[in-house]
Amino acid sequence: MQRAPGAGQTSALTLVEVLVTVAVVSLLVAILAPVIAANIEDARMARATNEVQVIAAAVGAFYKDVGRWPSMDAGGAYDGLTTLVSSDAAAPIAPGCAPAPEPGNPVDALGWHSDASRPEVDFLDNHLLENHPKGVAAYPGAAPGAWRGPYLDSVPNDPWNTPYLVNIAATDNASGIDKGLVLSAGPNRRVETPFAAGRATVPGGDDVATVFFLR
Repeated sequence: MQRAPGAGQTSALTLVEVLVTVAVVSLLVAILAPVIAANIEDARMARATNEVQVIAAAVGAFYKDVGRWPSMDAGGAYDGLTTLVSSDAAAPIAPGCAPAPEPGNPVDALGWHSDASRPEVDFLDNHLLENHPKGVAAYPGAAPGAWRGPYLDSVPNDPWNTPYLVNIAATDNASGIDKGLVLSAGPNRRVETPFAAGRATVPGGDDVATVFFLR
């Protein structure tokens, strides 16, 4: 005859109880993991959508102050830059979208680049956080056309740790074009939106983008 556990004694779990507990926990994990992953990805998409809009608004505020888009190059000319980026080759976008990717360049996808060592590419920081295009030149410091930044608190990478890209070439007012594109390559970290010097395009694939334009 077995005695019931007395004071100070504990009843150990049987092997069956342990196996049932493990099975229940495993089932819950299997059910909840995809839901949690989907919610995380939704949050990343929401953040990227918000940040491209914030960058676009900052570019618009810059235009209102300076009277030009943030396209000054190292020599002080306004026709040298085509692209601004939020990062450098430390967080490259996956190549492979272009017919013939350029060797050694972190981005050669449908015409976009993110290598700020190229003369036509510069960091967003140098235009929207600091008045220091290409680390050399400067926008006017007095009216009219004065730089009154910073226009952003910071310029982060996107939620997938790849650079935001800003199409400055599409803002060529001499050609009657007054809008550009702020772009995140999205979850797959591959640019799927064509870079167009003459117009701003709609985003392709899972890219997250917004248009900025002169109102």
